[in-house]
Amino acid sequence: MKKKIKFGFIFLSAIAVIGVIVATVIQPPAVECVVLEESILENTFNEIGEVIPLGESDLYTKIGGKLLEVNATEGSPVKKGDLLFVFDGGDFKNEEEGILAEMAVIDSQINSQILTLETQIKSLESAKASLQIQAEQALIMEKKQSEDLESAKLLYDNGVIPAQDLNDAQIAYELSVKNTQLLNTQLKYSTEQIYSVTTQVNELRGKEDPRSETGGTLRQQLMAQRAALEVQLNVLREKQNEIEVIAPLGGIIRDFSLKNGQIVPAGIKLCSVYQPDAYRIDCYILIENTAGIKVGDEVEITLSMQDEDKLFMGSITRIAPDAADRISKAGLSEKRIKIEIAPKEGSWEGLGPYWPVEVRFVTAQAKNCLIAPKTALVEDMDDVWKVWTVQAGKAVEVIVKRGVQTPSQVEIKGDLAPGDIIIKNVKTSKISPGQRVRAVL
Repeated sequence: MKKKIKFGFIFLSAIAVIGVIVATVIQPPAVECVVLEESILENTFNEIGEVIPLGESDLYTKIGGKLLEVNATEGSPVKKGDLLFVFDGGDFKNEEEGILAEMAVIDSQINSQILTLETQIKSLESAKASLQIQAEQALIMEKKQSEDLESAKLLYDNGVIPAQDLNDAQIAYELSVKNTQLLNTQLKYSTEQIYSVTTQVNELRGKEDPRSETGGTLRQQLMAQRAALEVQLNVLREKQNEIEVIAPLGGIIRDFSLKNGQIVPAGIKLCSVYQPDAYRIDCYILIENTAGIKVGDEVEITLSMQDEDKLFMGSITRIAPDAADRISKAGLSEKRIKIEIAPKEGSWEGLGPYWPVEVRFVTAQAKNCLIAPKTALVEDMDDVWKVWTVQAGKAVEVIVKRGVQTPSQVEIKGDLAPGDIIIKNVKTSKISPGQRVRAVL
């Protein structure tokens, strides 16, 4: 009896094992599948950008020296025209006083020469007045001698006076004519002297006479040294203007660490002034990533913070025409294209100058599309792409067209609809078209 029970148990176990084996052979193979849904597919990449102030000015010292006044601090607001720095200008002041003293000496010399010449003019005018009187008297005397000569000729002709008297009258007349001519010559020379000296005075005063033969030579000679000193003075005063450093625009002070009394060499940057809340973002992208990027595209900007990230929206305003050499984090030189980004609306409140941000670029986008894993697509020899769907428990091929792609997903277009089930990886499933399969989602 016990043997019968034992053989019966063994028989039943064998039947059960055979049933499991047959069921396993008959049951369709399981394949990993996905359900198609409408969604948005984007091809994106991220780059690090830098916040750049639109309004910024770097302030430098041209003369250098000791800082006597520092009216700014890091991060402090300033207005356009505010006095920020004052340098020691003691040497300039002493030099200016020396130049002014030399110019005063030259001015004194010129004034002294003018005074001497004006005194000479007065003396010449007095002498001319005396000559004028003498010339008038000589002319009267000449007229009288002429009348006497005519009378003597008449008396001689009538036998009243001898020939000697006529001769004396003739000589007296000729002498008076010569005297008149001499005085007129002296008067003319005196007038020329007065004109010459007056011209010299005018030249010294800067009033040149176009008729003057000297053509301003006298003034040029006397004023040459003064003109050279004036040039030195103007250059010195231009340098004195550089003693004070004024804010070129209103904004916030940055890159500042100077103190009163500090000696600053010439050409050193003092600080920068930037206008807050008016920025752009500069981003350098690899040349191969420029495909699909154009002016006007929107970008997403992320500022990483300790508590939570802040998001900003922007749009591309400029794409540089040429590539620039940039050093990667690995220390390699790369050719990259500069992209400039502006706020989409308003301003980027909450950003600061030269902060690093992450910029997300979208090179391609498809909305309300069916998305499949790239492993679900099979390419035929004639460049026709297919996916395998599970319909009524069987694997069915469906021809599709590809759209937007990412490294792992692709937009598919064809005789498909949301909710359809496709095999995730046909190549690894080892099935054939029309084969019964069991979808595993």
